[in-house]
Amino acid sequence: MPIFIVLWKFKKWIAIAVFIFLYLAQIAYTNHLSGKLQEAEQKCSAKVQKLKDDQQKALIEKQNNINKVSADYEQLKSEQRVKVETVTREVQKIIERPVYNNVCIDDTGLQHINSLISNDSS
Repeated sequence: MPIFIVLWKFKKWIAIAVFIFLYLAQIAYTNHLSGKLQEAEQKCSAKVQKLKDDQQKALIEKQNNINKVSADYEQLKSEQRVKVETVTREVQKIIERPVYNNVCIDDTGLQHINSLISNDSS
């Protein structure tokens, strides 16, 4: 009996076997592609997380710089406020003294003004 006759008798089963083989091959290939897709997704997620971490670090660093500048500004502002208070108190002391002649500032007041001028220029 030639082989073609045997194959012709079992053509239905051969076709089913071929379709099952193709189906299993398709499932295996799909699983392979799915694994590659998951691997690529993990790499992408890792890169995105790294970028987020880098941006977070940069943001923290900038915020620290801003806080430092703000603290320096507040310190300078408080120093200027102390100088203003000191000047105001000295002027009030000078004004509270009775003046009976045309000269509005006495020697002590002139010394205070000169000391303020010399402090301001240095």
